Amino acid sequence: MNKVNTLCAAVLLFLTASASAQVKFKLSYDFSTEYYTASVIPDESYVYPNNITAVGQVTIKVPTNAFDPVDIVSHLVGMKWEANARNNSPAEAPDFDYISFGLILQGLATPDYVANEELSLFSFKNAYGCNTQSNASSIIYLVDNESDPFMPPNSQGSNIGNAMTILGAEGVEYSGIVGSQAVSCDPSAVLSTHEQIGLSEISIFPNPATHFVNVNIKWDGDADEANILVMDALGKQVSISPVNLSNGSNTQKIIVENLPAGNYWVYLAGKDWKVGLDRFSKQ
Repeated sequence: MNKVNTLCAAVLLFLTASASAQVKFKLSYDFSTEYYTASVIPDESYVYPNNITAVGQVTIKVPTNAFDPVDIVSHLVGMKWEANARNNSPAEAPDFDYISFGLILQGLATPDYVANEELSLFSFKNAYGCNTQSNASSIIYLVDNESDPFMPPNSQGSNIGNAMTILGAEGVEYSGIVGSQAVSCDPSAVLSTHEQIGLSEISIFPNPATHFVNVNIKWDGDADEANILVMDALGKQVSISPVNLSNGSNTQKIIVENLPAGNYWVYLAGKDWKVGLDRFSKQ
């Protein structure tokens, strides 16, 4: 069977197969390039012809009147992504604008889907740059198909949300979000609240620091594994320290003597959350 006939058979299968949730989406931000990236993480590996992809949509919600995607770069052969729909300040979420990116096929799209490996779909920038006037103004979100208030049916009759169809997954198989739903261009932005993750008290000392800092975390939640991240003023990660959180007081010593003098921001990051702790000065 040639590729044209295979594609026709694939389209027919998409129309007749039952839905099977097989892939998740992820949104990330690179402080060094200022690009946001939308990626897909499949639960299973797909090879030709099961990797034939026919339909895709990614929807983000952004602070209203503060975001316009530009310099869109598509990463996979045969797949071009365009920002082709926008809904501003809907009644269900008046503080946000919704932007949907649609997949435009350039022939037969057969990406290399490998189980549990992240595959970048496309990247984009904000024409307005990074707005750091407030914590909320710098954060954008990958729409949650299950809980977002603007999901169909909605006041504007819009078809938003995340979707992708892959032949081997037997139809519309999007199943959720990997990592945090929110990303920020501001390295000091808080993406989760202390209350949401069981963090009741923190302290960082000595501050200013010369050789090391102690990060003390009072943890009220269940035992968890996390990382303490140190970011510089440009948003570059300069240190990562694993920490096993237990209920009560947890203290982690971080060596900083090799860091240049300046201000640094400290984060606590778990499997699907991230929270800003505080900052310190390095002498």
